[in-house]
Amino acid sequence: MKPLKMILLSTAAGLVLNACSSEAPTSSQESSTTATESAGADKRVLTIGSDMTFPPYEYLDEQGNPGGVDVEIMAKVAELNGDITPKWEDTRWANLIPGLKGDKFDVLYSSMYITKDRLAQIDMIPYYKTDISLLVRGDSDLAPQGADDLCGQKVGAMKGTEFVNQLGKISAKCVEQNQGAIEIREYETSPQTSQALLSRAVDIQYDDAAVMKAAEMKLGNRVKITSTQELYPIVGGIGVKKGDTETYQIISDGIEKMKQSGDLEKILSVYGLTVPSQADIDQIMN
Repeated sequence: MKPLKMILLSTAAGLVLNACSSEAPTSSQESSTTATESAGADKRVLTIGSDMTFPPYEYLDEQGNPGGVDVEIMAKVAELNGDITPKWEDTRWANLIPGLKGDKFDVLYSSMYITKDRLAQIDMIPYYKTDISLLVRGDSDLAPQGADDLCGQKVGAMKGTEFVNQLGKISAKCVEQNQGAIEIREYETSPQTSQALLSRAVDIQYDDAAVMKAAEMKLGNRVKITSTQELYPIVGGIGVKKGDTETYQIISDGIEKMKQSGDLEKILSVYGLTVPSQADIDQIMN
């Protein structure tokens, strides 16, 4: 596998605009990627549900092959285990948890934040920590640094995500302080939200810090990150069906080995992500 940095700079360079300019698959139009052809017949195929419109975490390149931070981590987990082969299934975000519960997927790997609500539905293995960044157009007079600067603004976020819930809480505080509610506009994918920003349908994009960094790298002076304050630092995880202890152990063991070797930190650090501390994990998991 090529180094992550080279993959992301070469293959994901057009993803934000390309995904924005063409219509993303609907929830009923899922595209499937095949398991590695060279995998032995005796290996267990793990079907992985993922919304692959979220560079740098996971995306499909121009040839339809999966790439990104999460894909590289999962490939390493499979290598360390030796008895599994990942098979990535691209679907929209709203289909992920229902698909896992309905046995359509063995694993959810889609840069999914760990929340109490999700832990009530699925088991999750923590592996990274991130925060939110605020993106504006390059020619914008706005320079939102933190949550208070979102009051009264048109803000775009990815539909059905924790981003929307967070914006709702921030907006409620804005109203309490008589600063005006946030006009929250939701879009099916992160690239579509970026397109809405560029087309002036919204004035601020609220999204994962690594995703916004990738967008800024791709789009150059057309956009800029202005946030300087901590917003919602959070731990993300890999999901498995409750009671599926075998799959949970496979993933958990692989992640732990990568932590010990330093490989996990090396992969995450390219986009400013970090390995969560035990205190971070205890806070969200307990």
